[in-house]
Formats: sequence, structure tokens, C-alpha cells
Amino acid sequence: MSAPKPVLLMLLSRHPYAEHSGRALMLRQRIEQARQRFEPRLLVLGHAAGDASDEDMDFLPLANPVALGLNAVRLGKLPLQTWLYYSVGARSRIAALAAEYKAAAVYVDMLRLAPLTEGLPHNLALIVDYDDLLSERYRLAESRGYDVMGFLGRRAGPLAGAARAFAKPILRAEAERCAAYERRMLSRADLALFTSPREALSMQQHGATPVMGAPPMMAPRVAAPAPVGRRLIFLGNLRYAENVTMLRALAESARALAEEGAWPADAIIEAVGDHAPELPAAFDVEHVRFLGRAPDLAALSGEGVFLAPVVSGTGVKLKVLDGMSLGCPVVATPKACEGLTARPNRDLLVAATPRRVLSTALALRDRPALKAMLAQSGRAYLERAHAARIGEEVALAFEAATQRAAAR
Repeated sequence: MSAPKPVLLMLLSRHPYAEHSGRALMLRQRIEQARQRFEPRLLVLGHAAGDASDEDMDFLPLANPVALGLNAVRLGKLPLQTWLYYSVGARSRIAALAAEYKAAAVYVDMLRLAPLTEGLPHNLALIVDYDDLLSERYRLAESRGYDVMGFLGRRAGPLAGAARAFAKPILRAEAERCAAYERRMLSRADLALFTSPREALSMQQHGATPVMGAPPMMAPRVAAPAPVGRRLIFLGNLRYAENVTMLRALAESARALAEEGAWPADAIIEAVGDHAPELPAAFDVEHVRFLGRAPDLAALSGEGVFLAPVVSGTGVKLKVLDGMSLGCPVVATPKACEGLTARPNRDLLVAATPRRVLSTALALRDRPALKAMLAQSGRAYLERAHAARIGEEVALAFEAATQRAAAR
């Protein structure tokens, strides 16, 4: 009879099975990676879904208004998003669960949850999954109308409105706070994870803590390359402000091309992803069609050209990998490729601006040989850089961090 696996207490900033987002997908992958060597126990900071997806999970509420006010003082030097999660009660509950489960390690989903791990036993391994460098994201986004609250805007109430009203100074201050906290947590953690290998490499110089690039695993969804269609596809959760910004840039580019007589009569940008009911009314129906969330992305296999007009943010953009996995050529901005090791103009086409992305995609629609070559190269890239072996490497890194902590 084999020995029981050690327990990994996983602190999650969102429901991994009820939310449809790139980060939720990454969390599902991290949970499965952990299962290879550990028994994961999941604790979500947020609301339960109220259905079967809540099974085997614990939930803690976000900070209440009183705690938020206190956090502005006691966490004043930490990133704003940490204020939304921290409370003495939540921190005490986490410590109690770690003791109850006899946890060997604690996994932290992004820096916003890190203050909740203060005071845990020194021989309990701390694994911090940064996702990406928020300091860099905020620094780059200061002049681009970035939504400082991100997906938390729906959960933060009046605080979200205040944050948006003073976006520029908040972004500037947040970049500084995040940079300081990123370095501080690197000195505390036993293992740091980044979805982008490039960002992992940039952080390895800041301390002795092992830093690992652990990008999303993504397998091709199509058995073999097939002829690629002519559709123009934008995939993304349109309840997320960055995706709405990208779609607006594409719509404005389509309108400008139409005014110049360069927009084909049969062309339309198809937006695939969950969205607010009122959003389609803000777009020109002649150029953008909203399809809603696709229950099965496989229905898009080989259907056309995927558009990734990313202009801000950091980390890995899943819309690029999704297009490749579906056997579709991808046209992206340089920003969309920053977190990837894909080869520009070999594994995907790269264009400088959203308008160039759109015009390049329009030209690509009628080049079947080039579409097929890009689809095949994208598939090979996934098999090379986003294969299942990543999961094995992450599980081994979790185990090594736990062993180092136990020996302290």
C-alpha cells in the first residue's frame, strides 16, 4: 500500500470551475499538476457557485467594508488588490486549515493573496504563482486607459469606480507597490511560478529562490491539419476590459478600412466570448458580430484567422494558443507574443498595430497555402513549447520546494 500524498493547501482568487477565463483555465491546470504528487485542498476567496462545481472546496468571503478600511492602513504599502482579500478572520482560518490538513505546502494564486500567508509555520513550503508581473503591466498601461481593477471591477463595488476615476496616479503607485512586493515575496517563497518564461528569466536575478516559467499546457484540438476557412475570429471573455478594448480597436480599424473602400463586402469580425447584454449595441453590426460564449471551442476548428490585437498587459495571451490549437492561423501584435517563445512570421504572423493585424488577416483569408503553413507551424509550436511534460515539471518543482522547507 502506497503512502498517502502530502497535502497542498491551494489559496485561489477565483472559482476555478465556475469561471470561464484564461486564469481559471490556468488554475485548473495547476490543480491537476499538483495532483501528480500531492492531495490538493482548495480554498477559494470569493463566492460559491451554488452547484456541483463547488464540491470539495472551501470558501472565504472577500474583505468587508470595515476590513477594507483597516486594510488601507495596515496594508497601505501593498498593492491595492491585496486590500480586497485580507482580513484577520481569513488569515486565521487559513492557518487553522493548514494545521487541520497537516499541509506540507501552501500554494498562493497571485500576489493579491500573499498577505494571508503571513505567520504560517516556517517549515511549510510557500509556492507563489505570480501569473505575470503586475508591476510591468501597470507601468505600461498607465497611459492606455487600462482598467486598474481588472476582473475585480465586478466584485469591488464603489472602490472600483474610485479606482477608475483616478486611474493614472493609481496605476503609477500600483506599479511601484507591485514591484516592491514582487521582490519581497521572492525572498519569502520557496518556489515562484510565472506563466511567461521570459518574465521568469527576468526575475531569476533578484534572489536565490527557484523561479520557474510554467506556461499553459495546450494540446492541438484537431487531429490533423485541414483546409482553413475565411472567417475573422476574435476570442476572449468580453466581460474583461482588456478584451473589450481590443475589440473596439478592431471595430475602429474596420470602420476606417470601410471608409477607404478597403473592407470586403463579405468580411465581418466574429466576437466569441461571454459578454454583457448591452455590449453589442456599442458596436457597428456591419463590422462586428457577437456570437457569445462557445460551449465547445472545437466548433471553431479550422474556421478562419484568429485575431490577437493585444496592446497592453503581460504574461501569456491564451487567445494566441487557442487559435493554434484549433488549427487556425493567428495574426497578432508584438505585445501578444511577448510571453511566448513562438517565432514571429513563422509560427504566426505579427503586425504592429490592431489595424495592421486586421488588414493582414484580410489579405491572409485568400492565401490557402500560407494559411495551411501557419496552421501547421502553430501546431508544431504547441507540441514543442506547451506539451504535457510541463505539468510533470511543475509537480516535481512543487515537491522539491516542499522538501527544502521541511528540512529547515
